[in-house]
Amino acid sequence: MSSLPPCREIDVFGHRYRISVEEMSTDELGRCDTVIQKITIRSELLPDACKDTLLHEISHAMAFHLGIEDPASEETWVSRCSTGLRTILCSNPDLAKWIFSR
Repeated sequence: MSSLPPCREIDVFGHRYRISVEEMSTDELGRCDTVIQKITIRSELLPDACKDTLLHEISHAMAFHLGIEDPASEETWVSRCSTGLRTILCSNPDLAKWIFSR
């Protein structure tokens, strides 16, 4: 199984984010740049780590577009995050299939 996502772009609440797999410093697994709408994942990651990191970076994009400045409010964040992830994954079925594959 490949560690690469099946798509190079995803829709995050109507915003197109490019997904890039690149060499990165060892202190980073991924990065979300909301200005240029790009999610970068470190190329050396194994499949499960790649999937976890991509979901983590998508959550950063969601927080930005939802206007969440302090995700410390756990109940609100979890509620919005789960609804947002479900919406995104339903809008991107190939991504959903890849993330939840074993």
